[in-house]
Amino acid sequence: MKRNWILMLVLLLPAMAFAQNETFKGEHFIEVTGSAQQEIEPNEIYTLIRLKEFEENKQKVSLEKLDADFLNALKNAGIDKKRLELADAGSRLDKFGRKDKDAFREKAYQLKLTSAAELEKFLEKLEPVKVSQVSITRLHHSDYEKLKVELKTKALQAARTKAETLLKSIGAEIGKPLMIRDWEVEPYQPMMEMKAANVRMQSEMDQGGFAPEEQIGFRKIKLQSQITAQFEIK
Repeated sequence: MKRNWILMLVLLLPAMAFAQNETFKGEHFIEVTGSAQQEIEPNEIYTLIRLKEFEENKQKVSLEKLDADFLNALKNAGIDKKRLELADAGSRLDKFGRKDKDAFREKAYQLKLTSAAELEKFLEKLEPVKVSQVSITRLHHSDYEKLKVELKTKALQAARTKAETLLKSIGAEIGKPLMIRDWEVEPYQPMMEMKAANVRMQSEMDQGGFAPEEQIGFRKIKLQSQITAQFEIK
């Protein structure tokens, strides 16, 4: 029986050595993480404008008049009407417990602007129009996808540079890449931190004036990329 155990041990030793070699064979690499970030000015500013009928001096200001005044303000601001689209199905009746003849209709538009300066000019021309609400709903950049790919490339280059520096410090050289993993990082949207985060304005009959909360201006959108990579150690 003792001889059988010795025989089995002799047979197992080469297999164990082979397994150890296979285990350590894949560990001759360095794993690093590279990152890159960039801030960009938003050039697509989506704005919601809501028009709603109201009473003034016991007379109803019609949705048609509000609509005409709004479109005229858009023209005076030099903004192409093609950038305007309905944000709902069109006119809507809100009865508020009144009779049908006393119901107030409303309409909402979405307008795409290209800069904070253009938004400020638009609000200036819109001031005489008694709109119900103006609010910024989204910030974006037209080259977002292109910029994101460029940032990923910079993050990978940063990872390689880090690996080269670390290996050089111990007298080793970097080899071919063995693995690259991309960590998706959502862009930082400064919707709640821009100077006019929710440029919400009521009609003159509610506030006695039409003005944004603060001077118009936006913080930049922050793009980030993170790449983890393994490189062979020569």
